[in-house]
Amino acid sequence: MTKVKHKTNVQLINGLMTHSQQGVLMQAFLIEAIANYAKQVQASKSNPEWAAQAFISWQSWCACADEALDAINNRSK
Repeated sequence: MTKVKHKTNVQLINGLMTHSQQGVLMQAFLIEAIANYAKQVQASKSNPEWAAQAFISWQSWCACADEALDAINNRSK
């Protein structure tokens, strides 16, 4: 039986950012996707439906959304 070695999250994102068939458009796509998801998380802060069953605390998830948006919005500083 062959054991499959999966890429780490960092390897996956790095590969998409640097070697995509779509070129640098993939970078814009990923940044936009992260920003849009972070905004969705922020918008649902008061009513997290899945928070009760989540492995990660809702507060931590919101903190990640805040940090991601802050980094994206302030990347030129």
